Amino acid sequence: MEKQPFRVSTGLKDLIGRDLIVDDYVAVFELVKNSFDAHASHVRIVFEDDRVIIADDGKGMTRDDILRKWLFVAYSAKREGTEDDDYRDKIGDRTGPFAGAKGVGRFSCDRLGSTLRLSSKSSAERVQILDIDWLLYEGDPKREFGDVLVNLFETEEFDPALAKPRGETGTVLEIRKLRSEWDRTKLQGLKRELTKLIDPFSEGVPKFQIEIVAPSQLAADAEDAAFNAQRRDDQQARLEVNGRIENPIIDVVAERTTSIKVRLVDDGTFLETTLTDRGDVVYKIREPSPYDGLAATDLNADIYFLNHSAKMVFKYRMGLPSVQFGSIFLFRNGFRVFPIGAEDDDFFGLNRRKQQGQRRFLGGRDLIGRVQIKGVAGFDEATSRNQGLIRTPQVDELIECIRDKCVRRLERYVVDISWKDKLDKEADDTARMRLDESSARVSQLVARLAATEGVELLSYSPDLVRIVDEKSEAFEGSLKALELLADEVGDPDLSARVSDAKARLKILQAAEAEAREAERRAEARAVAAEKAAAVAQVQYQEERARSAFLVAAGSLDQDTILNLHHQIIMQASDVHHGVKRMMGKLRSGAEVKREDWIDFLEKVSFRNSQILTAARFATKGGYQQQASDVKADLAVYVRDYIETVSSLWAPQGLTIHVEGDDKPFSKKFRPIEIGIVIDNLVTNAAKARASNVAFFINVTRGASPELILTVADDGDGWAKKSDLIERVFEKGVTTTDGSGLGLYHVRQIVESLGGAIEAHKDAFSDDLDGAHLTVRVPS
Repeated sequence: MEKQPFRVSTGLKDLIGRDLIVDDYVAVFELVKNSFDAHASHVRIVFEDDRVIIADDGKGMTRDDILRKWLFVAYSAKREGTEDDDYRDKIGDRTGPFAGAKGVGRFSCDRLGSTLRLSSKSSAERVQILDIDWLLYEGDPKREFGDVLVNLFETEEFDPALAKPRGETGTVLEIRKLRSEWDRTKLQGLKRELTKLIDPFSEGVPKFQIEIVAPSQLAADAEDAAFNAQRRDDQQARLEVNGRIENPIIDVVAERTTSIKVRLVDDGTFLETTLTDRGDVVYKIREPSPYDGLAATDLNADIYFLNHSAKMVFKYRMGLPSVQFGSIFLFRNGFRVFPIGAEDDDFFGLNRRKQQGQRRFLGGRDLIGRVQIKGVAGFDEATSRNQGLIRTPQVDELIECIRDKCVRRLERYVVDISWKDKLDKEADDTARMRLDESSARVSQLVARLAATEGVELLSYSPDLVRIVDEKSEAFEGSLKALELLADEVGDPDLSARVSDAKARLKILQAAEAEAREAERRAEARAVAAEKAAAVAQVQYQEERARSAFLVAAGSLDQDTILNLHHQIIMQASDVHHGVKRMMGKLRSGAEVKREDWIDFLEKVSFRNSQILTAARFATKGGYQQQASDVKADLAVYVRDYIETVSSLWAPQGLTIHVEGDDKPFSKKFRPIEIGIVIDNLVTNAAKARASNVAFFINVTRGASPELILTVADDGDGWAKKSDLIERVFEKGVTTTDGSGLGLYHVRQIVESLGGAIEAHKDAFSDDLDGAHLTVRVPS
């Protein structure tokens, strides 16, 4: 029996070179990763006429390294664990694994050009030079690979015509006879991709720096730099080719997005999860990890959801839309695994899932982020460097973990809470998440998490997880959630606040029951009156068809007076009980903090506003449910109230104007609260010594119309206290001699409708050059 070895054709060069690495960018990445593995801190990539130079300041190679390792096809000392045997005494224990370990990355040089000169210097030898002509391996597939010889020699110094390493040691690759053209567009594309090669979401100064030098692009870079220096915030930044690879993405997304961070801790036995919304930590939890296959990976995942506002900021700061930047990238041993995270890649299956429910799920276009793992067993890259990871049970566990522990938990906040508020997509902070309805939903989310078996709630935001105002429809739901949360976390202070809120709820329910009974009796009398008087019925139908809520003083009837009387009693009773509770605390010697006094007086002030508005209805009102929710035309109601009630009660010397289109706007609201809004805005104009105040009503078109109410007067405006304009809606802040509660109440009511109110520094017009506000209410 005769034994024979395999013979290797020169065609192997193409199989593990150009045929395997089919992308120029990936070829550059492979060579940069080799520099990283050589302990380089800096890599310079130079593009000149028909040549590319890649120079690093790594440990370099000896003659023996070149012969035994570099020229040994498919051999990898990194994979064998002997790469740094002669270097340990200089670097100590390596802090991380190698980026590459296949033994074929060196053939990326063949992808870029047909000739290579490798110059390398270690600390122990002179400069070693290796010349390779890749064309010698082409043309005759019958020629054996080992029959093609390469030139190896040494010199004292690096060629002065090359980009030298920064230190005493390093490696320079000079690739000539380039196989493709590197124009400005392609160079910009390379720079963008290099920003994602090494984790772009890491904070601090990177220890491994990459620089591009392209002399032919200096003039164009100067033009782009001049544009960037004076560009407006709504203009996209231009990308310069020359310079270090820098990525400001962490600055762009950190404070403007909703993010979830998941870490494996305690040797991979526990998962810690932190949900943050635009800079505010919503919750932080800890739970046992069910993923045994991930235990040794040191999993570290950061995933960000960008709302419309954040996407606009990203586009202008980064110079391209977030969708084109990519989605969730995977980093193995510190370097990106291609093509995971690319625009058309769906490694985590999010886009397929999104197709099952556009409004229920988040897809790759909604998210950006990174998943960082160690390259332990089960997480190997495919030899073809643009094919991602080899699919294994461990990789399947990774996909499941990201989908369940990251994306789905992010969805529970974004889809179930943030998306419920139509105006939140434009907000760059959590102000709208602090509104009663949204805050109640956050409380329910956190309470459910705390009640989940095995989950330990480490912390939560007291600003978002709180007891909402008892006037809110979300009050009872919020109370139940916080009662559950207090039991789960054992928080005595929260339990005490919940008990106090439950007592207030009982008083409120009793008052509402009394009001409902009074309303029932009034309704019964109204039905009897309608049956007895046909004329009244005709008038009722006409008014209903016009959607008018306010009728002439002559139509005031006994039922209306009785109903308003009960409403005033109900609000006054609430004030009475509040005063009794406060007096009880004072008599018992209990400490009453300044914040408690402010809160108490704010509630009394609000109830007093309701009493005043109800009293005004008594002279001009004809509808019977001003304190209850109705669904009707809000635009018509606002106009009728201003024309019929506000004009009658306007302070002396103040003229009220109202203009608007006739487009309908159906909305559920409490008429008495709309009256409070208008009354406060009129009163503020009078306090600012205005002689005219105008209300402009506009209803936008489209599937989701908005009511836009613009208010402007010719009073003193904000000029004298322009520093307060950002705070005019806060409790206690005033630009007049008032209490600082009027605009605070206005904001409360507008936000309870899901809307927003904004004060403008600029005057509305030359005639109305005082205060200028805009109220937006979604349908």
